[in-house]
Amino acid sequence: MKSIHPDLFTQVMQLPQSARTDLLEFLGATPVEDALLRQMIQDVTTYLKRCDEITQSAA
Repeated sequence: MKSIHPDLFTQVMQLPQSARTDLLEFLGATPVEDALLRQMIQDVTTYLKRCDEITQSAA
């Protein structure tokens, strides 16, 4: 298993639990380079922000 850069690990741990669990399970099964992991974290964060914006505007 490839180790995760400490800064990237910190970012993963700041994700909501369900997203964090899914991403950590994926990382445990698939070798991922730091650049790809950085992009995955950004993509998940962007997706979650969009979902939050949609939820807030619907309320």
